[in-house]
Amino acid sequence: METLSETEFAPSLEKSSFRPNYFVDITEFLSKKLQAMKIYGNEIGNHPFPRSLENIENLAMLRGTVAGCKYAEAFMLLRDIQ
Repeated sequence: METLSETEFAPSLEKSSFRPNYFVDITEFLSKKLQAMKIYGNEIGNHPFPRSLENIENLAMLRGTVAGCKYAEAFMLLRDIQ
C-alpha cells in the first residue's frame, strides 16, 4: 500500500518503486479515514508535510482520478489469491 512520507522517500529504483495497479474506491469513507488519521497526531503535520490531512485528501483525489472515481486508495498488487 502507499504510505505518504515513506513511499516517496524511497530511492526511485525500478525494483523497489511503487507502481499502483489496484485501486479501491474510498469516496464514502474518506471523511472517516481523515478522522482516524487525527488519532495519530504525532504523524500528522501541516501542509506541505506529506502526511498533512490536506495531502492525504489530495492523494486520494489523484488516485481517484486515475481509477475513475472521486477518491481512491492505491495498492501494488503482487499476488491475488482467491
